[in-house]
Amino acid sequence: MTCAGVSRTWQRICEDDQTWRQKCFENGYVELDAPSFRFLGGWAANRANEQWGITICSHMDLQEAQQNRQAREIAYGQCYERSPWKSLYLRKKRIISNWRSRAFQSSAVLEDDFDYAIPIQIRPGLIITGSRDDTLRVWNVEDAQPAFTLTGYKSNPWSHQVSEDRKYIVCGGQDETVRVWCGQTGAQLHVLQGHTDAISCLSLHGTTLVSGSWDETLRVWDIVSFVKFDGERVVSSGGDYTVNVWRVHTGECLHMLRGHTDIILSLLFESQRDLVVSGSRDGTIRVWDVQRGTCIAHLDFLQGLRFEGYRNFGMQLRGNILACYYDSEVWVWDIREGGSCLHHLHGRNGHTSNITSLQLLDSGLLVTGSRNGSVKLWDVDKGIFVRDLIRLPLVDYRCYDWNLEASETLLVCVIRVWERLWGYEAKIILIDFDASYP
Repeated sequence: MTCAGVSRTWQRICEDDQTWRQKCFENGYVELDAPSFRFLGGWAANRANEQWGITICSHMDLQEAQQNRQAREIAYGQCYERSPWKSLYLRKKRIISNWRSRAFQSSAVLEDDFDYAIPIQIRPGLIITGSRDDTLRVWNVEDAQPAFTLTGYKSNPWSHQVSEDRKYIVCGGQDETVRVWCGQTGAQLHVLQGHTDAISCLSLHGTTLVSGSWDETLRVWDIVSFVKFDGERVVSSGGDYTVNVWRVHTGECLHMLRGHTDIILSLLFESQRDLVVSGSRDGTIRVWDVQRGTCIAHLDFLQGLRFEGYRNFGMQLRGNILACYYDSEVWVWDIREGGSCLHHLHGRNGHTSNITSLQLLDSGLLVTGSRNGSVKLWDVDKGIFVRDLIRLPLVDYRCYDWNLEASETLLVCVIRVWERLWGYEAKIILIDFDASYP
């Protein structure tokens, strides 16, 4: 800005696209997604407000948001035309600023006859909700409108995945089957039978699906050709406190990772780095090298205290930074060199009741949701509270169960509202963090 203010010649130099290309590469800004129009259509018609009983902190009204977008188009429109790499740098910085401090321009609330709501995968841009009539409704994130309905399921599915190319949707649950639907039309393609008990978890890569069941088996499917897939490794945990690494095409157990002294509650697998992270009710998290079958980090987040079963636990890994929650507190770890605790997030700005979900972003931000109806934003690099994102009414007979998903530009909050007298209802809250122009 200082250089550009010297003269018109210097201003042109400061917009040299090769300079900004280098700046983008230094910051890892190598891709610009297509502009979102989440301020139109279903987003505009279903904006979160007090009528929904939802407070989006620092939320612009619709007219103010439209004026802001128009003003930015006038101010920056020519820049986007002259210098694409400078435009990319500007937009990426603006997105981070939108998360950290700026007022929110776009939000939406999806509400239907939800019996339950299944978390989305951000990349395909779909949300799947379950209704009391045993159907599944698929919603488009970009326009906050229903796309189609999936039929054929006879009981609640507990897990689902959407393929990255959006061609397939798979669900598994209580009726012991895995069902495969077309991701474009909603037509049912296959019913995969073989499990003899409820299906509790799924993992889909391409057309290869691994399903885990209460019948104590893992099954590997090719959802296109219906044959066992000659894959590589699957990682699972059971009731014997161990983590097992399997070779898929032989059924051979490559490693049985021992060390936990109680049930494993959460499991993460990064196959590219040969890393597995397991969190247990014994109050510890272990990081494993599954190539060697060894424990490379041992993190004691409870420091020897007893784990109370009614409290929640979860974790997420981004690079070498691991965030985990237990009860109303969050710990941030560096998993390298045996592991070290970087930050303990709690206190005056922290949650006052159990956390039920978290999302760790590549930008170093962390989103957490609590049973008291609050969603908060943290900076895990500095270990500080940033701001409140959402507040829901605090009522004695009501509690909230969050399931959060986030991408660079979007936060999706699947919320189940439990009331002592009326049972529960589900809502989905969407907040857009994209730059207001383009």
